[in-house]
Amino acid sequence: METLETYTSTGIKLLHHPDVVSYYKGTKKAIPVSLQIAPTSRCNLNCVFCSNANRNSHEDLDMSPLVKVMLELKGRGMKTVEWTGGGDPTLWENINEGICYADGLGLEQGFISNGILVNDKLTRQVLDKLKWIRISMNCLDYVDSVDVPKIRGTVGFSYVWNERTDEDIIQRLTYHTRKYKPRYVRIVPNCQASHEEQERNNLVLGERVGEWGFPYFYQAKNFSAPRHCYWAYFKPFILHDGWVYPCSSVVLNTTSEKTFHDKFRWVKMENLPYVYDERVSPIIVSHCDHCVFKPQNDLIAELSAPNDMINFI
Repeated sequence: METLETYTSTGIKLLHHPDVVSYYKGTKKAIPVSLQIAPTSRCNLNCVFCSNANRNSHEDLDMSPLVKVMLELKGRGMKTVEWTGGGDPTLWENINEGICYADGLGLEQGFISNGILVNDKLTRQVLDKLKWIRISMNCLDYVDSVDVPKIRGTVGFSYVWNERTDEDIIQRLTYHTRKYKPRYVRIVPNCQASHEEQERNNLVLGERVGEWGFPYFYQAKNFSAPRHCYWAYFKPFILHDGWVYPCSSVVLNTTSEKTFHDKFRWVKMENLPYVYDERVSPIIVSHCDHCVFKPQNDLIAELSAPNDMINFI
C-alpha cells in the first residue's frame, strides 16, 4: 500500500498540502499544485489499448504560451510539472527547452514515456533535472528491449496488461526489472474494459501480481462517477490541442470515442491562470462514467461544505 500511495496519483496526497486546503476552505479558491502536460500527439508506437487512438497525430503545443502559463501558475503556488502522453513527450521538439524552463522556475518534474527515444531525445543535463521518470514497459509489446536511462531521481516501470501480453513479454519485463532495478513496477489493467471485465481483471491480476513480490505491485482501476468534479483546479491537464481538460483520464470514458473529445474541454490553455482568480465552480461530469478520481473529488466536496459536526471524526 505504501508503494501504491507513493507512486500513483489516485491517493489523497492533497492532505499533505495544508496551505492549499486552508486557502480553499477560507476562500473557496484553489491553488494549482501540479500541472500535467501532454505536449505532442506524435507517437512512435501504436499500442492496441491506446485510449487516444483516434487523435489527430500531428498536434504540438506552442512553446511561447506554454511557458507563460507555467510562469503564471508558479506565481499562484504550483509546485510540480508532469510531462506525459497522448503521444510520447520525447517527440515534442521543445522537450529539452521545456524541462529546462520549468527547472529554472524551481518546479519539480516527472516524465512519462515509452522509453524508446528517451536517451536519444533528452540530454544528460535534462535527465538529471527530473525528480522521476516512469517508463511504459508496453514498449516490450513491440520491441525486444529498451535502454532505460540512469537518472539522479527515481526510475519506475509501468505495464498495462493487454491482449498482446504473453509469457515471453513477462519474461522480458522480468529481465529489464533485474537489469535496471527500478524503484517499482506498476501493473495495471486495460482501462478500455467494461465494468464487469474490470472487476474480473482486478481480482485475477491483483492475485497474480501480488505473488511476484517487490518491486511489483498491482494498481486496481475502479470506475465510478463523482457527483461533482473539482480535480482540474488542483491538477490541471494541458493537452497537445491547447485545451485544458478536467484530468488526463477523461479519455477513458465510454463516450470519448478514444480521443480527448471536445465535450470534455474546460478552458483554453492561455486562460487557465485566470480561473484561480475566481471561486471554484464544479465542472460538469455528466459524461464521466470512468472516473478514477472520485475519492479526491469527494474530499474536495467535503471541504466545500463543512458542518458543525466536523470535530467528531
